Amino acid sequence: MKQPNKRIPIYLQIREYITEQIHLGSWKPGDTLPSENELARLFQGSRITVKQALKTLVEEGVVYRVQGKGSFVAEGADSIMQVMDSPVSTNSFSLRPVAGAPQYAGERLSGPPVIAFIIQNTLDSICSELLLGIEEAAADGGFRVLFMNARESRERELAMLKEAVQSGAKGIILFPVHGETYNEEVLRLTMEQYPVVVLDRYLRGVETNCVCSDNENGAYQAVSYLISKGHRRIGCISSPVLGTTSLEDRLHGYEQALADNLIPVDHAARLFEPTPEGIINFLRTQPPLTGLVAFDNVHGSLIMKAAEHLGIRIPEDLSLVIFDDYSYPELFRVPPTVIVQPFRKMGQEAALLLMELIHSPQAERRRITLPVQLIERKSVENPPSSPR
Repeated sequence: MKQPNKRIPIYLQIREYITEQIHLGSWKPGDTLPSENELARLFQGSRITVKQALKTLVEEGVVYRVQGKGSFVAEGADSIMQVMDSPVSTNSFSLRPVAGAPQYAGERLSGPPVIAFIIQNTLDSICSELLLGIEEAAADGGFRVLFMNARESRERELAMLKEAVQSGAKGIILFPVHGETYNEEVLRLTMEQYPVVVLDRYLRGVETNCVCSDNENGAYQAVSYLISKGHRRIGCISSPVLGTTSLEDRLHGYEQALADNLIPVDHAARLFEPTPEGIINFLRTQPPLTGLVAFDNVHGSLIMKAAEHLGIRIPEDLSLVIFDDYSYPELFRVPPTVIVQPFRKMGQEAALLLMELIHSPQAERRRITLPVQLIERKSVENPPSSPR
């Protein structure tokens, strides 16, 4: 390596060193670059200076970054450098598609490379946590995020999948609409090796990459916790389960926890198409339940409201565990015990996986499952000594 030249800014020396090694063939596509600490030591500079040099190379498409793993030589880096070193103005330069990736026609997005995030709705904190995680990891890798809201419509979701591809997005993160068991467009994109990562669930019949929580274990934890407090009559409430694998897994975890504790599954203690009136009727007409698991926090709120309407006290008469937390649980009259999913981490992992696929379209497909956590608050206690 050349000795550092104090008359040339260090970040430019670092950039020159990296591009030279790539041009000479010392580092090939996919090779790991020296760490930020190593580069800072070599050039007697700070990590901030190193980050500036790497950021420039990421924006030029020569290098890509994977959070927590380091910086890597991008596919086609040498060709990109040849274009940048030609007399053509860099202002007119745009990143070429990744080698081996399929080409799509349509109006292309300009500027840094883009990944699309298509979500079913934006009505809760789940979306913001996912988006924060995706944006953090994507920005670190030199990508922008195109946000698209399907509004719980399969037709809009299909249109947005096609629109994202045609606009030049390098890959798609999809949070599918509820009840979606199969998606022909995702299958087509996957077969054509277009990078797609599915969030929160997996699609049956579509072998694609996905990042989700351990939904089965979460429900198992919720029921086991109620059982540990002495509950035997434990019900569950959820939106329709069939077709949404995350909810199907929660139901299986609920049933498995009962079976492992030799408690028969009572199908009458389960409600799968709840409305506010339906929940009130369910709680009023059911043989006394002492424990209840809500498969999402929307229905958790409806359960608490229905119980108050009926004069059922939580937790004195009915203990409740809810999937997903609330923004300000301490403001509830009874702060709820919840199963927390790591949505921000899910977003980060989805973006990291997608960026790996963008640079290696033929990589083996993976399912990443993240652990959940039970947070104890005030909505569970020992069951009443006599039925309500």
